[in-house]
Amino acid sequence: MSRIADEILFTHIEVALAVASEATLVGLGADDPRTQRNARVDLARHLVERMQGLEIEGDSNAGRSSQPTLFPGDLSPMG
Repeated sequence: MSRIADEILFTHIEVALAVASEATLVGLGADDPRTQRNARVDLARHLVERMQGLEIEGDSNAGRSSQPTLFPGDLSPMG
């Protein structure tokens, strides 16, 4: 996989975080470790879902229309 421009990745992550559920974001600061972990898992799933269709384009690929998506097609949970 080619390197992703930091600015492009930053923008997509920022937008994904901006639309994450309030409950997930509040859970990140919870006192209970289990609640924090659940919130992190929810946030990670949300980020993956939002970024699955991200196509990376750049000057280094001037001859190509686009690079492969950020994540491979099979995103089944690990473990």
